[in-house]
Amino acid sequence: MDMQNISPSILTYPDPDDFDYGAFLQQTPGAEDGNLHLASPVPPQPLTTTPQLIQQTTAPNLGTGATTLSDSSLGRTTPPSSGNRSGSTDATRKPAAETLTQRQRLERKGHTKSRRGCFNCKRRRIKCQETHPACGHCVKTGLKCEYPAAPQITHQPHNQIPLFSLQDMRFFQHFLTHCYPHHPLKQESVWTHEVPCIAHNHEFLMHAILGFAASELIQTDSSFVAAAMSHRVKAIKSIKKRLADASKDTTSAEETNALLATCYALTFQSVSLEDGLVEYMTFIRGIVIVGMQMMFRKIRPIFSTLFEESQDEILEPLMQGLPLIRKGWTDAAMEAISALRPLCVEPVEVEYQEKLLDMAQKLYTSSWTAYKAHSQQHAWWMMLPHNVFQELISPNNQVMLLLHTHWISLIEIMTPITQQEREVRERRPPENDQPTDPGFVRWLKYINARVDYEHQMFNQWPMWIEAQLDKDITFFGKVR
Repeated sequence: MDMQNISPSILTYPDPDDFDYGAFLQQTPGAEDGNLHLASPVPPQPLTTTPQLIQQTTAPNLGTGATTLSDSSLGRTTPPSSGNRSGSTDATRKPAAETLTQRQRLERKGHTKSRRGCFNCKRRRIKCQETHPACGHCVKTGLKCEYPAAPQITHQPHNQIPLFSLQDMRFFQHFLTHCYPHHPLKQESVWTHEVPCIAHNHEFLMHAILGFAASELIQTDSSFVAAAMSHRVKAIKSIKKRLADASKDTTSAEETNALLATCYALTFQSVSLEDGLVEYMTFIRGIVIVGMQMMFRKIRPIFSTLFEESQDEILEPLMQGLPLIRKGWTDAAMEAISALRPLCVEPVEVEYQEKLLDMAQKLYTSSWTAYKAHSQQHAWWMMLPHNVFQELISPNNQVMLLLHTHWISLIEIMTPITQQEREVRERRPPENDQPTDPGFVRWLKYINARVDYEHQMFNQWPMWIEAQLDKDITFFGKVR
């Protein structure tokens, strides 16, 4: 999984007052299947009135003063009938009275059959009074009264996770041993110990873990595609519902941490989807929102390095001595990104292009400063107001598609820098013979194919990047 591009300082953000909290709960384009937005409230279902429903909701006759459910209360309009409705003749009353008397004669007086009577009454086939410790019949006859043992009813907890299959157990084991995320930095033990311990209490987290692991296994078994997407959809639907309900009550510290871990897992899985860039951006915004809530409510995160600025101190020793990216690669990036400037009209387009240009410019002087610019660029689009974020992820804006392809291409040539994030891991998954995961290249190929003919002349550099990676996925550096 090529997740080296998630900045460890994603929670280093500008003034929190500038952030649109509602953005995370709004619908994003292309989210008709529930995959892209997190917490838009579920619309109420229309009430369907069926004959059975009418029969069930009709109030019983409780005597004087009791009311019954009228036609009008069911949303029906009953037209008035012709004739005198204020009174009736004796001729119409008499047949009705006789019919009622006959019906009462035919009706058999009902009784409630005893299901929990004592053994003596059952043997004698008489109705037990079911009084404890002894019924009246047994007391009267001097018999020892014994009742059957009360049935044991097991109530399933409201938040208990449904049963999972043996295949799901394989996914869970693979997550614990091979594909746990490497972000936040140096939190491998949290992902393999604390997170699994709370996952059984929170359906959205369990499904997110299983979906991410299933996506990782698709390279060796394509039959897992359906399971990976099924778990992802369930995780997203569940977290959407929980975030929508969260406005009504306060989430516990454990549940807040579960929400945070879920957003991380869904973000990592987004890299496995060829059209996952929008979801990647959306779920990182979710990480920011949940992280802010934890900070404001003084909830201690299970990820101890989530807020710490010392992450720079962790990476800097590895980054400072890194050689520069090949000058030819940087020259090509500068030329291609600069050529986009005349196309950028909207403020968000101009700012996006300027940030890419600044990142590329820093590659000439320092890999470490270029990396920090890369982290700041992440933070920029995570903190955009909702309406501006919608412009950023618009699939119909060709200029934005070009900016995305150039951003991904810039990240690809920076692989020797960003892969250092994995070098600080305290524990590494075991080496395997699986092919190197394409990572962000999936997105590059997907978006390159959607640049129209008119704008293809501005997309030559990203197309070249794609061609090199098609020949050798490790052309710019191998992610371990």
